[in-house]
Amino acid sequence: MFTRRQIMSCAAGVAATHLLPACGAPSKDDAAIRSYRDKAMGCFLGAAIGDAMGGPIECQHYKRIAKEFPDFETLLPYRKPPGLISLGPGYAIGDEPGNITDDTYIRLDLARYLLGNEPPYTASRFADWLLKNAEFRNWWSVAVRALQRVEKGEVTAEDSGLTHRQGGGGGWWQPVAILHAADPQAASALAADLCRIWKARLEQDILSSVVAGQAAAFQEGATIDSVVDAVLADSGPLARRLFVRAVEIARRAGTALELYEQLYAHCLVERCSTEIDGPMPPHVEPRDYADGFYSGILFAEQQPLALAYFVYGQGDPKRTVLTAVKGGRDADSIATNTTSWLGALAGESIWPRDWLDTVQQANLARVDLRQVGGQLVTRGLRNGTVRLQRIASQRTTP
Repeated sequence: MFTRRQIMSCAAGVAATHLLPACGAPSKDDAAIRSYRDKAMGCFLGAAIGDAMGGPIECQHYKRIAKEFPDFETLLPYRKPPGLISLGPGYAIGDEPGNITDDTYIRLDLARYLLGNEPPYTASRFADWLLKNAEFRNWWSVAVRALQRVEKGEVTAEDSGLTHRQGGGGGWWQPVAILHAADPQAASALAADLCRIWKARLEQDILSSVVAGQAAAFQEGATIDSVVDAVLADSGPLARRLFVRAVEIARRAGTALELYEQLYAHCLVERCSTEIDGPMPPHVEPRDYADGFYSGILFAEQQPLALAYFVYGQGDPKRTVLTAVKGGRDADSIATNTTSWLGALAGESIWPRDWLDTVQQANLARVDLRQVGGQLVTRGLRNGTVRLQRIASQRTTP
């Protein structure tokens, strides 16, 4: 455990946006808190980077991205054309490079709920809080409809996802992993409970496994392989098969082009069982090229692709993120989780400074992302849900 002095020191460090100051002889817990904060900021800010990097090229075929956005290696402005989506609520609000999309705005509402309330956190309490406090003008409208059904008494929060449209919303959940850093079982359980507002059984299972991997990345000695193992260990039968298929493709791929070709050939999903032990989804024959919208939002496709890009990136930030977003489809949501695993594994310094600064400054008029990430660190320590004894005292190398 940790002392009140350590919590207050962490809060002071959060306010000043730097690591904890030394107060006398540093203890093992002081070092673990520093590492926790570094990894939490890597995870939280990394998710925003993935979102902002993928937003301008969302919903496109990888070959169209290569044609219309050749050889980019940094954050892009939002332009239509060559982008396909108009600026506005439910997408990005500003057109400057680094602007976040609805994925991050909804993640911020989840963070606000966790920051402003004491445990236990439940689907019912979460739905009630969102209906009273969420900034719905920035949300994906499909996600709002699930809450409206709860508000009207048509369904309970706990059962809403069983009859709600599946897909979407996979990039919201990093705050849960941060509050339960280095405790993948607890992170998985909370994510599975809260997401019941939107998710049936299979997508609950896939999402909770994604979050389990994020929490496991905080552990001392964590590696890319151990994060993958944590995801698979938390997965039910169908989710595991979906993840393994994509990871095996990533491990065999020699180039990004080969990776895209094989993922498109074998891992695209248009319809899928909602049961954790259901059959593999039917094969989708990919288009060779698409000039318009070409995307998929089901978790059976999205999250295995995210894990494949994490594996293929081999711990290199640019290789990881750029491969994820240039793969197309629901690029921002996919890249959000790819970057979350890497950021939690390697810490904030894994991200290029210009990426961090661009994303922070582009959104600062609406939200201070760095401040929210720091507040989540303080909340995790205050709740006593962070497994400090499992967190590395120094930043882990992927």
